[in-house]
Amino acid sequence: MNRHSIRAALVALTLIGGGLAGAPILGGAAVAADVTIGDIVIAGAFSRATLPNAPVGGGFLTLTNKGATDDRLIAAASPVAGVMQLHEMKMDGDVMKMAELPNGIPVPAGQTVTLEPGGLHLMFMELKEPLVEGTQVPVTLTFEKAGTVEVLLDVQAFAAKAPDHSMHGDASGHDAHAAHAHGNGAGMDMNGMSDLDAIAAMQKAMFDKPDNPLTMGPVVVVGEYAISDWAQAGTGGRALLRKTASGWAIHLCSGAGLKDAMELAKIGVPHDVAHELAAGLSSAEASVAPELVKQFDAFDGVMMIDESLI
Repeated sequence: MNRHSIRAALVALTLIGGGLAGAPILGGAAVAADVTIGDIVIAGAFSRATLPNAPVGGGFLTLTNKGATDDRLIAAASPVAGVMQLHEMKMDGDVMKMAELPNGIPVPAGQTVTLEPGGLHLMFMELKEPLVEGTQVPVTLTFEKAGTVEVLLDVQAFAAKAPDHSMHGDASGHDAHAAHAHGNGAGMDMNGMSDLDAIAAMQKAMFDKPDNPLTMGPVVVVGEYAISDWAQAGTGGRALLRKTASGWAIHLCSGAGLKDAMELAKIGVPHDVAHELAAGLSSAEASVAPELVKQFDAFDGVMMIDESLI
C-alpha cells in the first residue's frame, strides 16, 4: 500500500471477507505440535502478530486426510476472537478477492490441504487482544466427520509466511494489489461484519500479498467516517475512509496530516467528526510502539483515491 504499489495498481476488490491473552511459549524455540483427530492430521499451525487495536488476524496450518473418506473443515472458534470464519483469498483477473467459505473447506481423502497467507486461511475477527509474537493462541476446529479438536497456533512475526521453527521469523512480503474501482468495496459482501472488521478485511484484500504483507494498525470509526493505520514494506500511512451504500471506501491516503483535526476539517470532514476522529486516533495510537507510529506518519503527501467521497 505504499505510493508505488498504489500507482502501480489502485485496486477494486471483493471482500475477503477481559480478553484471553495468548499463552507464552516456554523453553525458547517451541513450535506447535501436530494434532490428529480421526483421519485428519493438523500440522504447522501458526498465526501472525497483530498491532494493538487491530481488529482482525489470520490463522494458517495444513490438513492431511489419511483416510479413505472425504472430510471437511466446517468451523473454527477461539477465545481471543469474537468471531472466526473460514476464508479464501485468490486472484480474479487483476483483483485479489477474499470471501468467507460458508460451506467450509474440503479435505479430500488421501490429500493435504494447506491454509496459508494469500490463500485459504482462518480469519480471527473482533480480536479481544493483540496476537503477540512468541505466544500461542488456542483454536477449536470442527470437522464434518472427524469431529472437534483444539490446536495451538504459534504467533510468528508480522510478515511470517510459514511456521518459524527457528523463531527468527520470515519478513519477506509481496507487492500490494489494487484495482480501478475508486478504492471501495464494490461487490464485497460486508453483511454481518462490524465496521472495524469490514475496513480491515477490505484493505487486506486490496493490498496484502504473501511477499509484501500489509499490517493493519488501529482503526477509528466515527459515524460514516474512519481513519485506519497501516504499515507495509518498511513504510506506512493512514487512510481516510467513508461509508457508502456499497460499504467502506477509501477517500485518500496520507500520513501525519490525518492526525490533525484542523487538517481533517480542511479536507471536508465535518468539524465535530474531525475532532472526534483525531482524539480517537491519538488514544488508540498511545498503545502502539513509537517506531510504528513513525511509520504511520511516513506517507509523503496525499494520494487521492476517490474525490467524490467527501
